[in-house]
Amino acid sequence: MAWRLTILAFTLAFCVGGCARTTATQGYHDIRADWSFGTLDAKLPAGYRASDVASAAEIALVRMGFSISDRSESDDRARIEARHAGSSVFEKVVVRATPDGRRVRIRITTRPIGDEDRARIVLDEMLVLLGL
Repeated sequence: MAWRLTILAFTLAFCVGGCARTTATQGYHDIRADWSFGTLDAKLPAGYRASDVASAAEIALVRMGFSISDRSESDDRARIEARHAGSSVFEKVVVRATPDGRRVRIRITTRPIGDEDRARIVLDEMLVLLGL
């Protein structure tokens, strides 16, 4: 019975913090970023590559006190995984860059429970580094 209450509490906490969809503009050039289900989703203007996003994500996360635990990159895709010092194995930030037509889509996920503020701060730092 106690485990059922634990699962219910976790589900409610996730839905309250991660299910509501919010949209805001960020950066100097008003990049639209949508938050839903624990992931922040934004598209960069044409001319940026996944490798640009990966570099900006790595620098931004390190400046914020994270350590990079995994980085994978190809010509058109990138994935950066970072953990904050002293955090549990499950607490991490994942930044992904994928092609979306001529643009690059950025997805920032905070785990295990979505943290919109943290994701937006990471995106803001990345946009500054990218000149946006």
